[in-house]
Amino acid sequence: MICPTMVATCTTDVHLIETAAFPAALGKVVGHEAVGVVERVGESVVDFAAGDRVIIPTGFSDWRHPAAQRGEAKYHQTNSPYFSEDADNAGTFSEFVKTLDADQNLALIPDSVTDQQAVMVPAMMSTGFSGVERMNIEFGDTVLVLGIGPVGLLGVAGAALRGAGRIIAVGSRPKTVELARFYGATDIIDYKQGDVAAQVLALTGGKPVDSVLVASGGSATGAFTTALTAVKFGGHVDCVAVFFDDKDVRIPMEFLNFGVMEKFITEVLVKDGREYLGRLLVLIENGKIDTAPLVSHVLDEWSELENGMALMRSRDTSVIKPVVKTPGCSATSGAVRRELAISLWWKSTGTRAACCPTWRTRMCRSC
Repeated sequence: MICPTMVATCTTDVHLIETAAFPAALGKVVGHEAVGVVERVGESVVDFAAGDRVIIPTGFSDWRHPAAQRGEAKYHQTNSPYFSEDADNAGTFSEFVKTLDADQNLALIPDSVTDQQAVMVPAMMSTGFSGVERMNIEFGDTVLVLGIGPVGLLGVAGAALRGAGRIIAVGSRPKTVELARFYGATDIIDYKQGDVAAQVLALTGGKPVDSVLVASGGSATGAFTTALTAVKFGGHVDCVAVFFDDKDVRIPMEFLNFGVMEKFITEVLVKDGREYLGRLLVLIENGKIDTAPLVSHVLDEWSELENGMALMRSRDTSVIKPVVKTPGCSATSGAVRRELAISLWWKSTGTRAACCPTWRTRMCRSC
C-alpha cells in the first residue's frame, strides 16, 4: 500500500474521462503518474518496507505470466487499473494506492532524486525512452521528433543520449522549443509554417531522416503521413502518441513504394517494471538527464487536483506537466476521488450516478 506524495495529471486521463476508451476503468479512480511512500507491505513482499520512497509504475506488466519468459510481460496488463476487471484495482489519484506484485513493479527512488524528477519517470520518461529504443539510432543519425510535449521532449533527450547527431524537433510553443534545445534538439520546425515533411527535407537537402518518433496529437493519418514522407527506406517510424479520436489510419502507399520497399512502423507500449524504472533513475541520479524542468505547475493539496486536470484540458501555452504535491496520508481527499470517479462514470453513460456507499474506491455499477 503506497501513500502518494506527488502525482502528475496527463492528457491521457483527460481523454479517458471524455471517451471512456478503456471499459475496465469505468467507475474507477484514474491517474497513472505518481511517486509515494510505502505505508505497509503484504507478507509476500521481500524487497520493500514501510517508509521507502518509490515510483508507482504507469503500466503493470504481468511478470508472472508465462509469456514473460519470452520478453512479453508488458503485453499482458492484467494488473493494470485501466485493464483489470478488479473494481478495487484503481488509479493513483487517491490517498492510498494498492500495488500488485510490488517486488517486480515498484522502483526505489534514490535519496538524491526529488519527487518532481521522479514523478516524470513512470510515464513521460518511460514512454519517450521506450520509443527511442525502438528507433535503432546509430551514432550520427538524423532523427525527427514529431511533437514536443513532455513525452516528445524526453524523446529528444533519449535520442541525444543514444548518439543521434542531428535531432529535428517539431513544435511551436516558446517554452517547449526552449526545452527541446535544452534536451538536445539541433533544429526546430514550426508546423504552423507549412508542410512539416517539406520543411524537414528542405533542412536536410532532400535527404530523408533515419528515424521518426511520433509523439504528437492531432490526426493519426496526418502524423503517419508526415513520418513516412520524411523517413528513409529501411528507416523506423515509432509511435508513442495516443489517438483516442481516430478509429483508423490511412497510409499513402506511395511512401512505401507501393509495397516493394521497406519502412518499419512500430506502435510502442511503455516499458515498466522495477529493473527498467531503476535504470532510468540511475540516469537522473548521475546527472545524465534532469526531468524536473518538465514540471510547469506545482499545485498543493488534493483539492487542486481538478485544477491540474483543467490545465491539461486548456490551451495555455505555458502548460507542460502540472503536478500535485499531496499533504500526506492524513488529509481527506475523498471528495476529489469521488468527483473523478463520478466524472468517468458520467462521461461514459451520459447520466450522473447517485453517490455509492463505496465511492472511496469506485462507483458501483449498481448505483
